[in-house]
Amino acid sequence: MKTKIIITTLSSLVLLALAGCASAGKPATRAEEQRLQEKYSAYRGVDPDYTHAGEAAVERWMDLKWGLRIHWGLYTLWNGRESWIVRDHVKDQEWQRNYYASYQNFNPTNFNADEWMEIMQRSGMKYFSFTTKHHEGFCLWPTKTWQRGFRKNADGSFEEITNHYSIAETPFNRDIVGELVKSGRAHNLGVSLYFSHIDWHDWDFGWDNQFKCRNFWYDGTFTNRASDPKRWADFIQKERDQITELLTRYGPIDTLCLDMKWCKEAQPDAFEVAKLARRLQPNIMLRNRGIDQYGDYETPERVIPEDPNRIKRPWQVIYPCGTGFSYKTDDTYKSREWVLESLIDIVSKGGNFQVGFGPDATGRWPQEMIDRVNYVGDWLKVNGESIFATRPYLRYHEGKDLRFTRTKDKKYVYIISLKWPGETLHSQLVKAKAGSSIRLLGVDQELKWHQDQAGLTIELPKELQIESRRPGRQAYAFKVESDPW
Repeated sequence: MKTKIIITTLSSLVLLALAGCASAGKPATRAEEQRLQEKYSAYRGVDPDYTHAGEAAVERWMDLKWGLRIHWGLYTLWNGRESWIVRDHVKDQEWQRNYYASYQNFNPTNFNADEWMEIMQRSGMKYFSFTTKHHEGFCLWPTKTWQRGFRKNADGSFEEITNHYSIAETPFNRDIVGELVKSGRAHNLGVSLYFSHIDWHDWDFGWDNQFKCRNFWYDGTFTNRASDPKRWADFIQKERDQITELLTRYGPIDTLCLDMKWCKEAQPDAFEVAKLARRLQPNIMLRNRGIDQYGDYETPERVIPEDPNRIKRPWQVIYPCGTGFSYKTDDTYKSREWVLESLIDIVSKGGNFQVGFGPDATGRWPQEMIDRVNYVGDWLKVNGESIFATRPYLRYHEGKDLRFTRTKDKKYVYIISLKWPGETLHSQLVKAKAGSSIRLLGVDQELKWHQDQAGLTIELPKELQIESRRPGRQAYAFKVESDPW
């Protein structure tokens, strides 16, 4: 049967309400924007009245370095790779009906936001990103927007309905996004909300054929704005309303992690979404996906850049530890050593690192995840100062095993040896300040060193040649007071 679709438009008065909220902050000045565009060429080309997140916001974000990327949605009920599982069943509408109606079974009774934050804190993480809505369209907050969808009846038949298609229609019926934001703040963790531009469940997004992942309501005659102006406008308004909800309901949000993109004809509308987010929270960091030059940062995915100088804006690597970003039973995970070495390598190149994991359908984290992030956390308890709030040195590496970071005031350089260097550590790149002391983090002892034309040589005492006496089992950070460069 046909169901009337109701579209809710949030009043522009919300903008006025937020103006009284301290979280809104002040927009960047024109002078700041000019400096940012000089520093980051990817920022150029925005409208003259637009400003990116301010310099202080960019610096705070770049200080975070290490975080968790959380993918969670209906796909955990199906043991699939995020929403991409839908792509494998594009022509099977019966399967899709079952999938989209599975919100009726989403009941993560083991979800506890505080426990999630405690796991992150134990691992030394400073922030997290959470999927408020992935490509499947299911919202993990109680959105007030409406969608056309399905309900599965007891006899196995499907009823076409209109609902919010959110956590509010599930047996769980709790605001997961709200609980995570509140707990994140209480645990002093940065909060990033992921939001997909595309929606394979939404009737009004029937024009999507990107990646040939056509949504359930795909309509080949719905080709552009002119073919059905109202349907086109309704989808774009729905995104505006949902972005407004996320950025007004929960107070200050550190980053809005946008994903995917619209067709070329809709690009101006996507830019307007970026401007809306900026008006709501002027210093929020916006991921560049779908909004190009209007974004503040970018995310190399499943790859660690070889040449960081080619990236023309702040960046973070997002990399799943399993075969995908979301939970799958009996998944294959990368080693804990890989996670730590990746963090060191990325930070030395000037980026942040979010490792990707997902909880199971009940809200519980796999032990493989806990083991790996705890391993990194143990290392950071000793060596965290060589990672957090650091910046790249003259070069990020020397040879295969040495990585470098530095303090923002350029007073100290950290030489991080990915392997135990042996009896001496040698660097041609670092010049120690005369008369200064050099220490291995985790060892309360000054190390002997000398500097000559061949470079810096640090001598390591005999007792540290015994593995059990070293401060860790992987990667060793040497703190060097440096001559100016």
